[in-house]
Amino acid sequence: MADSVNNLGQKFELHGYTVFFNIKDSLAAESILDSLDRATPIFKQVFNLNGDPKGTFYLLNDASEIESIMGTPAKPNESVRLDLLTDTICILLNKIDSANCGETAVKELGHLIFNKAVNEREIRMRQWRTPSWLREGIVLQAAYKIRQDQIQWLQSGWEKLQTAQKNGQLLKPTMMLKEISLMSDSVKKELAFFQSFYMVRLLLTIYCDSFFSKYSTLMKALEDMESETCFRQITSFSFDKFYSMFENWVQKTNAWTAME
Repeated sequence: MADSVNNLGQKFELHGYTVFFNIKDSLAAESILDSLDRATPIFKQVFNLNGDPKGTFYLLNDASEIESIMGTPAKPNESVRLDLLTDTICILLNKIDSANCGETAVKELGHLIFNKAVNEREIRMRQWRTPSWLREGIVLQAAYKIRQDQIQWLQSGWEKLQTAQKNGQLLKPTMMLKEISLMSDSVKKELAFFQSFYMVRLLLTIYCDSFFSKYSTLMKALEDMESETCFRQITSFSFDKFYSMFENWVQKTNAWTAME
């Protein structure tokens, strides 16, 4: 790992964040550090953290560098690698949208915080113990809210949800158990990300930051507990009943109220 750090040559530090990068990627490193800084208060609120989150980021351009840092080769089409033990995140800049590298960094740090707190694990191919809509919805609270165009972005997402609701096309929780990011239908995938974000917005509106604190405590302590059982203990709702509440909320609520 030391050789890889030396090869990158440059380092930025702020709060609990460290970013290693090659000098030609300075703008990306600055964007990522700025995004992480703006996301910190949201991370602390959503995840109920007492202190600032920590993360070490390596900005790479060659998949072979992942192996030198993480110890195992990059998988085909892999663009990001997380290591929960060391709070390390490798990002292959040539495989992500450079304009949104800050959002990517915030999203992946959110996944790292979530997975560590919940002691998350994959229970079958493409499916984690926590359903994707709940995992992504929590992670996206920070990632979507730090976008420069957040108001327009979230307003357009809400309008898409209301259109889908009118046409009976909202996605039921059972359709979003597996990794949303791997959905083959791009239209449904976009809808699934917005729906996940707003389902968790409703959840946090009702339970504030106490939801994740209780959820992570139960899931980490009881490794055999199913996510829906844990959810029901905290909220008294099954996933389907919560979805019905969400569907009604989408029908009756305007964008500004939902975004708040």
